[in-house]
Amino acid sequence: MEEQKGAKEAESLLEDLGFDHLPINVNQFINAISDESFPVSIEFFAFESDQFLGKAVGNENGAGIIINSNIPDSRRLNFTAAHEIGHVCMHIMQGSSQNFACGNSEMGDYFKDPLERQANGFASGLLMPRRLVKPLTDGEVNWHNIKQISDFCNTSLEAVFRRLAWLEKAPVAMVIHQNKQFKRFVPTAHFDFYIQKTILSTDQLASCVDVNYQAYPNEYDVVDPIDWVVPKRNGILLTELYASSILLKDGFIYTLLSYDDDCLEEVEDLDNLEMEHSQHFGRK
Repeated sequence: MEEQKGAKEAESLLEDLGFDHLPINVNQFINAISDESFPVSIEFFAFESDQFLGKAVGNENGAGIIINSNIPDSRRLNFTAAHEIGHVCMHIMQGSSQNFACGNSEMGDYFKDPLERQANGFASGLLMPRRLVKPLTDGEVNWHNIKQISDFCNTSLEAVFRRLAWLEKAPVAMVIHQNKQFKRFVPTAHFDFYIQKTILSTDQLASCVDVNYQAYPNEYDVVDPIDWVVPKRNGILLTELYASSILLKDGFIYTLLSYDDDCLEEVEDLDNLEMEHSQHFGRK
């Protein structure tokens, strides 16, 4: 995968340059890769639109990075800077391209350009290197661990989720709602079931932990899979699902979904399940 190629490149550079503690400071990293033969600079400008996030330009003589200082979330701004550093290290220094302008689409899940996906992976590996992140957790993908890494690394909850899910090879997904309405989900390689794009029910809302006032949870609730996913795929039936939801600011609700081998059952005939599934959502 392109993301993992980028992450490994960043981790290798960090080790070669002697970075051995968190958080990784992007300005210090730029100083470490910059020299007289290839100077690298970074500047922050307040652009009118927060749709433009960052830019990396350069040639064989050096490179410059421009970051939109109007990005409202400091952790998103930090990841954007690391993303553009990825373009410098993996692409401009290698001569594969000389100009990258990045917005929300280029840094999103569904942008297919391999160079952008490499830069996303580079940012993840740079800010959350495996050898420094792994000791911070007990190996579980839960909100407590995600929050802890987020605080140590100055990265968003979503960025940490992506990184931790890959490091642990866990069958997990993140679903994002705002004011009960489905917004999007964050796919991972090991979660095999389709997410339901439905509004949150009263019961689902009641299970949320308001982390504006309470600690981030480290446990999951056992829930009915059909409320969150299409519970069958390729002859496998998901009989139970684990869910953990948190309420953030501005009405955002983030939910972690997970399962293990005990939740899976091989089924030959799923026609009755498909009918029950259609009736279930037809009543809502």
